[in-house]
Amino acid sequence: MNRVEGIKKEIKQLEENMNQLKIELKTIQTNCEHEFQKKDTIQECLKCSLIESLCW
Repeated sequence: MNRVEGIKKEIKQLEENMNQLKIELKTIQTNCEHEFQKKDTIQECLKCSLIESLCW
């Protein structure tokens, strides 16, 4: 049982870290001066990896 609780605790910590990293990435992408590379249906920023659809 101790291992199960340890795993649950680690999962919770990793989820919190992931959420913080998602916020950080969103901030970087919002403030980026994008340099897009266009592909067939998307364009992707070479600096921050933001992807935008070219299909509407």
